[in-house]
Amino acid sequence: MSAPRSHDGFSPDVARALSQADRGIRARMGDHFGLFDYWRFAMSTICDVDAFYVGFYRDGRKIVYPYTFDCSSAGKAYVQPEVFGYGPKGQAAWILRHRRPYRYAEDGGLLLNQGVAFGDEERASADAITVPIFERRDGEPAVIGLASVQAYRPRCYTAEHVRAFEWTARSVAVVLAREREDDVGRRRLEVPGDGPDGAWPSVADVVQDVSAILADLHARISEVEEAVPAGERELLAMVRALRRRCERGQTETMDIIARPSAQAESLLNSLSSKEREIAFLIARGGMTNKEIAAQVFVTESTIKGHVSRILRKLGVEQRSGIAARLEQFVD
Repeated sequence: MSAPRSHDGFSPDVARALSQADRGIRARMGDHFGLFDYWRFAMSTICDVDAFYVGFYRDGRKIVYPYTFDCSSAGKAYVQPEVFGYGPKGQAAWILRHRRPYRYAEDGGLLLNQGVAFGDEERASADAITVPIFERRDGEPAVIGLASVQAYRPRCYTAEHVRAFEWTARSVAVVLAREREDDVGRRRLEVPGDGPDGAWPSVADVVQDVSAILADLHARISEVEEAVPAGERELLAMVRALRRRCERGQTETMDIIARPSAQAESLLNSLSSKEREIAFLIARGGMTNKEIAAQVFVTESTIKGHVSRILRKLGVEQRSGIAARLEQFVD
């Protein structure tokens, strides 16, 4: 007689592991290094996890990878956060287009190996699962990121492992959505004009600079760790704790630009559905009022009124400012 399965069709062991994973994931709201690190650990209680990463799509065909792990990376499992571009035929584009998990077994890893290598670049993964991360936008699920578990042992992932990874991805998405709601709520409490005026470096510029500093710091801490004399257990523990804190800081820093800011999302939500449609036509193609009127079947004067309200709500004076404000949401 076979063992009973959960209502979702999981085996008893996997169902128990997923229940524990859900509690652990939800407990790490606001701590993205801890969240992604625990996600990796949770999956390792269900299947082989030799490598693991989390990435978020950004404009300009780029993905921010705030957390990457590879157990064979010269004894240092943590891999530096990075931003990479992706092409139209790679795994990232495939996930965005098909909105479903990718399995190494589907094509023998052909799609997987078209991407950028990480960790130990001389050792290729022999099996992998990559799942999309969803977020609800305008009532519809949108793919905002992806996560991947990989193994050096061939044919180790089953259909149940795929479903379990999707299940945990939904738990992570719930945490990210709740954080987004909280951020937007705090933004609504801010008083316009309280912040400083003038030209400032972009958030992305600052994050890249800080990330470079932390990467250098991490390398130096690793050198100190290797130089600690044998037997100095207390000192070694202190250095390892320092390295771990640096890794957390790197993930948290890169995560700042992993997803659209709460301010940008709040501005977008201030527009009506018709204003949003017109704003995106301007942002994507620089269309004139006459061209927009023809596309949405209203008069040109009506479009002028909509554009005036859009400019006012977004706090800009020219149409080019609309494109700048909505840059994070334009494909």
